This record gives sequence, structure tokens and C-alpha cells, in this order.
Amino acid sequence: MAAKTSSAVAFGLIICTMLMSTAQGTTLEFYVSATGSDTNPGTKAQPFATITRARDEIRKARSEQTPARGATVWIRQGSYNLAEPLIFEPQDSGSPGAVITYAAYQSEQVTLKGSLPLKAEWKLYAGGIFFCSLASTPLEGKQTTQLFCNGRRMVRARYPNWDFENPLRNGTGYFLCEDGDLTHISWRPGQLDDRKDKWRNPRTGIVHCFHSRNWGNMQYRIKGVDFGKRSIIFGEGGWQCQRRIGPGKGRGSSSPYYIENIFEELDAPHEWFLDTDKNLLYFYLPAGVDINKARIELATLSRLIEFRGSPENPVHHINIRGLHLRQSQTTFMDEYEDLGRGDWAIHRGGAVYFLGAENCRIDDCRIEQVGGNGIFLDGYNRNVDVTGCLIEDVGESAVCFVGSAKAVRHFMTWSNQGRDGETVTDLTPGPRSPDYSAECSVSNSILRNVGIYGKQTSAVIVSKAMDITISHCTIYGIPRAGVTFNDGTWGGHVLEYCDIRDTVMETGEHGPFNGWGRDRFWSGLKKDLVFLDAVKTVHIRNNRISNLRPAISAGNWTIDLDDGCSNYHIYNNLSLGSTLKLRDGYYRKVYNNIHVSAVPLGWHCWPDESEDVFERNITVIAGAAEGKSAPTTVMIRAAGSMASHPWGKRHGNNLWWNLNTGEFTAQAKAKDAVESWEQWRQLGYGDGSLFTDPEFIDPANGDYRVEPDSPALKLGFENFPMARFGHEMTRIEPFGGEFEEMTAVKLRPDARGGRVRYTLDGSAPTNESPLYESPLTLSETTIICAQTFEDGAPIGFAARAVFTRVTKAWRPSWYKCLVAGRWLGPETQEVAVKGRATAMEWRGASLTDIVGGDMIDALGGHEHGVVVSQLDPDSVLYKKGLRQNDIIVGINGSKADNVKALRRITSRLKNRPFTLEIYRGYKKIEIRL
Repeated sequence: MAAKTSSAVAFGLIICTMLMSTAQGTTLEFYVSATGSDTNPGTKAQPFATITRARDEIRKARSEQTPARGATVWIRQGSYNLAEPLIFEPQDSGSPGAVITYAAYQSEQVTLKGSLPLKAEWKLYAGGIFFCSLASTPLEGKQTTQLFCNGRRMVRARYPNWDFENPLRNGTGYFLCEDGDLTHISWRPGQLDDRKDKWRNPRTGIVHCFHSRNWGNMQYRIKGVDFGKRSIIFGEGGWQCQRRIGPGKGRGSSSPYYIENIFEELDAPHEWFLDTDKNLLYFYLPAGVDINKARIELATLSRLIEFRGSPENPVHHINIRGLHLRQSQTTFMDEYEDLGRGDWAIHRGGAVYFLGAENCRIDDCRIEQVGGNGIFLDGYNRNVDVTGCLIEDVGESAVCFVGSAKAVRHFMTWSNQGRDGETVTDLTPGPRSPDYSAECSVSNSILRNVGIYGKQTSAVIVSKAMDITISHCTIYGIPRAGVTFNDGTWGGHVLEYCDIRDTVMETGEHGPFNGWGRDRFWSGLKKDLVFLDAVKTVHIRNNRISNLRPAISAGNWTIDLDDGCSNYHIYNNLSLGSTLKLRDGYYRKVYNNIHVSAVPLGWHCWPDESEDVFERNITVIAGAAEGKSAPTTVMIRAAGSMASHPWGKRHGNNLWWNLNTGEFTAQAKAKDAVESWEQWRQLGYGDGSLFTDPEFIDPANGDYRVEPDSPALKLGFENFPMARFGHEMTRIEPFGGEFEEMTAVKLRPDARGGRVRYTLDGSAPTNESPLYESPLTLSETTIICAQTFEDGAPIGFAARAVFTRVTKAWRPSWYKCLVAGRWLGPETQEVAVKGRATAMEWRGASLTDIVGGDMIDALGGHEHGVVVSQLDPDSVLYKKGLRQNDIIVGINGSKADNVKALRRITSRLKNRPFTLEIYRGYKKIEIRL
């Protein structure tokens, strides 16, 4: 007892000393170490073992201080497997002059994990498969969806097996289905037929399948398997995309799918399976791994850090700095919520989760291998900033700003379309409550390789929020949009100085930036209601946005303003490989941008008096679109029900150039295509504009500024910087790729200061690595790693790039033609659907096939059916309710996927009554005749 009393007294004296020091004006400091103890006083010499213990001590200390002072928790090097999330509540808050900071000590490597290590007795099961019991371990009875071996994510048993060379949907790790809907998916002969006698309990399995229109993917538990019908019957799931059409046949191919978590599919290295009934874990070891020496960890948490407050009592003034967060549970089978009338549904959670936070900051942190979202701001948050971070290899999206539905007036989703068309009675502008994020940001960050599991995901998603800034971010490796603004509520956002590339990699009909604005005004396109929700102007400026991949389905645009996007200013952007799309909406001002591409501008479904402005832009068409061999001939491709000429409020002082043909053409419907520059001018678009070469300075090396004597400058175009796109940490320029014979590489230090050291073998740079002095010349395949150091300490994150020497380097057609200054001729075979639409006349209606990405997009993503292109108002079809631009998809239950099918069906009708099945916009309607 005396010893214990003595220890307690000593502990109290240390704490009192700390508090006295704090009271005298210094910041309170505590230390945490993986080798510490929570019975220690938390000093540098005697650190705590957990961050939670340090948090509790700060909570106690600040409650006893008058006034309360700031505090820093220094976390020492090591890995910390969290048994429960680190939660900050209002009582853990700092104050404006006394911030609470949790930081890695002197740039040491500190890792927080949402996993628990497994120590068990492994036994050989068969072949390379080992198994162990989780009984009597900390993992007993716990559900887990991610397993890690020596720090690498392993593969839950699946079929087809994981394709390590190409994990995307076009790799060998997916099958293409025969058909499907919201209840089932059918397989093609030979895919799963032999599983009838192999699968003993397929109900443990989960099907991952793509949306038939390629807008994302869904996951379903397997309810049953009907081998006679070659069908997997779906149980719960399918909520991961809002517009629930299900898998099935789509444009170009049917839905890709794979199946995971069936024991009998445990047949390849890296795979694992957990038998939850028997508490047995099975693991097929990777080559060269010793099961008795391997570090095996299983994810148990979906959130690692939580900030939990409210608008009335927020958690505030807490900073997290320099931490590495890894290894959390997947969330795709957890609860999802529909986000307004964008296409998204989302799980409200992330490795770092904010609800009711103010003036908090995530700085210089790395988040990877998490099963769900990286950082999620839910409901009310103000002035929360994410800066200097690297977020990669995450299951869903990287950073999410998502407000509450209760903050939205007349809130609608695709599942409560009963409200669509209702009279809007609440005409008050702006939000109804404060339950949304405002004045928050993500900046100077690298957001890459997201959407490991979910494909309707982004680097940044913004929904029901105001004044969100996304600045100086490098974004790539994304299955869908790099940045998504899901709705128009309530604007004020800024997307600036970002470098966005390699997006829309597994989906279609989208762009690196994609927005929707299906808010109160959109039902009927009521112009006078636009500013009820699009309260503030959205600014997209000073970005480099590249789209170099062929479209999986329909069209891909660099900046895609889809249904309803209104009140946008778009300027000083460099769009490479694709262009801009403006769909139905109002008050879009597009100026001083550069578009260089084989993809025409997409003007879709503009309403009359849209107030759109397009001026002082440079638009250059060069080469052939990816996957096509013919040169692009049109500058603009208009689609859908466009307003009468002239489109928008003003098209003026623009420079146009078609390097392929030297001629200006624009295409709407064939009957009103613009076939010459003179015709374009006569329609009211030539005011101050020119059709000529813009004279770029050095496009071969990424400089798309124009020469001092460029005619573009005479039109009012102004050059903008080409060296400020993307993050400002250590950079390798270019960012890797193929080269022939020789290439030069520049290294750029972190903007915060210091000098760059590098390696040429892919290893991590140290203070002993070569110091960068001048551009590096490479003549062979090389992996460059670069890191900024200052006073011996690393600054920010290391950059890594692979440069591969090849005999013939791939370059997109538009780039090669632009550099050559002329059309170079075809180099690829046609792989996309091409050609004239088949047409027919029927009972006073002109009907055509759906052909081409622009038409598909203008029709709301419909890929199958027959479009009513013209309709006689005196016809029976019109009098019974059919309208121009309706899509006929069937008659009397027989599918009419195209004109050929419709002609066959109608030939059998004769004079019998029939029912037309049509889509009008997004609604399915039946018309009886």
C-alpha cells in the first residue's frame, strides 16, 4: 500500500507541475508511446500507452484551468492497433488561442490502425492453405471484411480470381453477365455451371456487379442460386447506387461482375475466408511468406477517429497532424442514404468522421487501405480543413462533404418521385437548418486510387453544402468523377488549381468533374426558381483536367455539367483530351478556357433564355476520339431539345480551330447542322470570333499559353499559368509513363521549403540520397522516388513515378496531331458504335435509333429504345399522349431496343389495340391505343 501511495503522490506531483507550467502560459504537453503505460504520467520519459489516455488527461486539465491553455500530444513512432475509435467530444475542444494538437513527434512514423493483430496457432489445411481458430483471441466473434499480411491487403476468396496485372473491370477478374435486374443476375453458359456440385453454402457470398448503364456498381448478398436458370438470386443490397436499375445488358457489353466470400473459391495465393459459424480463419499464403513469422491483421473498426458535436455544442479547435491511418472495415453492406436527385447514395462514415465540428484540421496525414470513405464531414461542420494529405487505396471516396436532408427545402430523391412535379410551396432561398458543411476545404493533397470496392465514388464528393474549397489537389486513379458536386444546394464552392487525370476509369457517361442540379427549379425547368437552391455561384478555375481514356459508355467530358447545373462560372481551365458539356440549366458563364481534344463541345438540352455565356475561349479539335479511326470534324455536337438559335445569351470573341479539316462545322440534328463558318456567323455566334490557329507556345511540353502575337489575345483571351496545377508537395514532372530512347525529368521541392533528394531504384530517399541539382536524363526504364528534406527532416510525402522505355510510346491521337500540326491519319480500328441511326416512319411519327454518346447523354442515359424525333400533332399517337423526344422501349411487353425490333413488332399489330411503353425523361409511362 505504501508503494502504491508513493507512486500516486509522485504521479500527482508531475501532473501538478504540468498544470502550473500551463497556468503560467506554456502549452500543456503529453507523450504517447507504443511501449508506454496508461499508469504513467505522460511525460517524455514516462509516456502514456494510448492517445485516449492523453485525451482524458487534457480534458481534466483544461476543466481545472482558468483560462484554459492549449495542449499538444506528441505521439512517438510505432503502430497503434485501435480496439475502439478515438472520439473527440465538445469537452475535448480547444479555443482560438489554445488549440489542442495531436501530432507525430518530430516527423516520426506513427500509424493508427483499425485492425487487430492475430496471434494464433496455424495448421496446414491443404495445399498452400492454412487455418486457425479465433477462439480465445481478441478477434473471437468479431466480423471482419479485410485481412492484411505484412502490411498488404489480401483478397477475400473470390471468383474469378483477382487480376493483379489489371484489377479494373476489363481485366480477367470479372465475368460479363448474360442479363439481370434488381432481383437477380444471370450468367453466361460455362461461367458458373460447374459450381452446382462445388458450392455447399453460397449464401455466405456477395455479388459485386456493375450498373447496366455503367453509372456505378452494387453489392448484394446471395439469397440463392438457380442453376437451371443460370441465375443468382439477390438478397439484401443494391443500395450503393441511388438510381437502382440493376445489372444487365448495356451499351457495348453487359454488366461485369464477380463473387466473393464463398469458401470453395479459396483457391489462389493471397485469398482468405472467415467461417463465422465455426470461428475458423483460412488463408492461402502468398509465395515466400512464412505463416509463423507473418504479421496478420484483421480490420475490426470502420472509423478510427471521430469528432462528435452538434450545432449548439460543437467540438472545436482540434488539429491532427502527421499521422498514418490504415486498415479499416469495408462499409458497402452497411446503411446507405440517397443524396438528393444526383445519382449518388452514400454511407455516412469514414476513417476520420466529423459531425458537429468547428475550426478543426487534418494536416500532413496519410490515409490508406481503409475499407470505406477516407474522411467524412456529416451534417453540421464549419471551417474544417484537410491539407497536405495523401489519401489512397480506399474502398469508397477520399473526402466527403455531405449535409443532412433536413437542411434542404422540398428535399427529393429518385425514390420519392411522387414529389416530382408537385407545386413547390416553400419559396424561401437557401437551407432550412444549419445541418451542412460550410467554409470547409481540402487543399494541397494527393487523392488517388480510390473506389477499390465502390465505383460510384470520387476523390471529393460535395452534397448539401456551401462554400467548399478544393484547391491544389492532384487527383487520379478514380473509377468515376474526380470531383462530384451532387446537387445545387447551395453553391459557393471553388474548385481551383487542381490537376485531375485518369478518372472515369470503370464507368461511363461522366467526366473528371461532374455536377448535377436537380433541385427545386428542375421540375419543369422553372428559371425563376433557380436561385432558391443555387444561392451562390460555383467557381471552377485554373485547373488542368485531362480525359485521355475511351468512353466505357456514352460520352466523357472533362467538365460535365449534367442535369440542372446552374449558377457556375468556369474560367482559366486547361481541358485536354475532352471538352465541356453543358446540359439543361441556367446562368453558366464560361470564359478564358482552353479546350484541346478530339471530342466536340457538348451542348445538350438547353432551355430557351438560359442566360449562358461562352466567350473568349480557345477550342481546338485535333485527331480522332479514343477508340475511333476517323478524324473529328465538328466543333460542337448539340443534342436533345436545344433552344432555338442563337443558343444562350452570348457566344462571342472565341477562337475556334479544327486542325483536322481546316473547316468549321457544328452538328445538332442533321436538318440544322452548321456546315460552314459563315453559316455559324449568320446564326449569331460570330461576334468578334475567329476561326484560326491559336499558336500555342509549346504544347509538346505542356505549355498551352499562346504566343505574344496570337490572334487569341486580340479577342480578349488572357494567358494563365501552366505551372500551378496540383499539389505543392514534392513533385516529379512529368508524372511518369512511356518514352522512346531518352526523356528529361524535373523534380520540384515542397513549397514549404527544403531541397529534394532522390533515388532511381524505387527505394525511399534518405538524407544520404543524391541531391537534386538539375533535370535528370533517363535512357532506360527507371523508378524515381523523390523527397524534400529540410534540416534532416522529411517535408510532406515522397513522390514516386515509373518511366518505362519502349520502342513506340503511346500518345493520344489529338496530342500527336497537335504536335505535328496536321491530321496524321487513322491508327486504330473502330471499337465504338458508329454510323448513321436507322430510321422509320410510323403512324405520323419519325423514329430513330439511339446512337452515339451525345444522344445517350441527352436522353438521360437511355441506351436502348427508339426516339421520337418528329411527331405530327394531328396524328393519333400525339392525341393519345406521345410526344417528341419520348423513347419507345416496348409494345405489349415485347422489347423494342432499336428500330429493327420495333419494325418487327409493329408489323404484327395490324389493327389490334396495343400499349406503348415509353420513357419521358426519367419516368416510365404507358400509352394505350
